[in-house]
Amino acid sequence: MTKYNDCTWKDLPEDAKKAAKVLGYKKKTWDEDLEVAVDDKEWDELTDEQQEAAKVLGYTEESWNADDSDSEGCCGCF
Repeated sequence: MTKYNDCTWKDLPEDAKKAAKVLGYKKKTWDEDLEVAVDDKEWDELTDEQQEAAKVLGYTEESWNADDSDSEGCCGCF
């Protein structure tokens, strides 16, 4: 997923929380790894605001469109 993949909501920095909210995440959907509407969209289907939010979370166009199995885990959420 992102550099915050293994982070709980409470451990996310404020800018990451704001970005996650733009993408439709809330505490429960983030912590329980539940799907949100943008999960089924390709990068070019995201709004500019959503793309910027995804970048804050560590996504690039390539990583957004890649399979979830390529996640790297958390680095820097604590």
